Amino acid sequence: MSLTRQLRDEHDQIRRRLREWDDLLVELESGIGTFAALRLKEEAQWTRSEIMPHLEAEEAVVFPMLSKRTPEASETLRRLSDDHAQLRELIAQLSELAWKRQLGTATNLQAQELLKTFRWRLLDHIAREDGALPPLLLQTLSADEDAELLRRWQEQIASAASQPVPSPTLTDLNGRIHAWLDECLLRHLEALTALDLEGAKNWWRKFADALIAHAQVEDSVALPVYERLGNFPEGGQPSLFDAEHKGIERMLRSLTQRLESLSPSDPSLRRRIVVSLDRYMLFRHLIEHHTLREQNIFYPLLDEKVDDDEKEHIKAALQSALPPDFAR
Repeated sequence: MSLTRQLRDEHDQIRRRLREWDDLLVELESGIGTFAALRLKEEAQWTRSEIMPHLEAEEAVVFPMLSKRTPEASETLRRLSDDHAQLRELIAQLSELAWKRQLGTATNLQAQELLKTFRWRLLDHIAREDGALPPLLLQTLSADEDAELLRRWQEQIASAASQPVPSPTLTDLNGRIHAWLDECLLRHLEALTALDLEGAKNWWRKFADALIAHAQVEDSVALPVYERLGNFPEGGQPSLFDAEHKGIERMLRSLTQRLESLSPSDPSLRRRIVVSLDRYMLFRHLIEHHTLREQNIFYPLLDEKVDDDEKEHIKAALQSALPPDFAR
């Protein structure tokens, strides 16, 4: 592994992640805001945890060496450093907007515009680096120097990764779980509308099992703690959360039965799927409404009023209910 290869590999990883933003942009455009807001917050966190350390490693390891050894590249390095400053500012804006969008004080359109701007600037920047840095590094470094710079790069990245990260709040954890659940539901619908019944059933089982496990933990662990708090705000009565869980479970069973009744040999399969889509959208809106209530009332109150030990107990229970392949 060379430093040039390391840079290219990290740039390729960034490009792959940015391609995934297409789906997020579509969701923001659709006007369904709750799950998109949760995903927006995760992408803002990704820019802080992955992009910022990459920029810092370049500034600590690559740019100083090239500035010293290749003075003729000073203008190129200045341009790349200016790019970094602009990207840092956009990362800060994205983090702020993600919070505002979750609170409802920023719009989907604002989020779309900032995501597009950041993605374009980051892709433009790494394309510029791919064109400039590898030739300079190859011309400048001996094999031993390359190995030493690669070691320093890896140490810089490892140092950033080892920095203490605040433990996520219950609200943050629940938001991540619901965003992941919604992604599973959308993957199911994508497979279903492509007439891929096997894939659709696999995604549905993953979604349904995780949703039920999550709700059971909330009912048995989190809700009893919440009930003790008392003095609930409007829309925050424990009975409402319990009723919504029951309603979600009923619709889940109904949709499961409909899915299991579908057959690939049915000549009317496509029509059966089409006429079921309204029920799916109703189901997704029900979960979205429930998620919004949890994110605005249920978990913020637990975060605010429950002692740390009890919060850790709830957090551990929520995490234990997640499937092994749970990811961002």
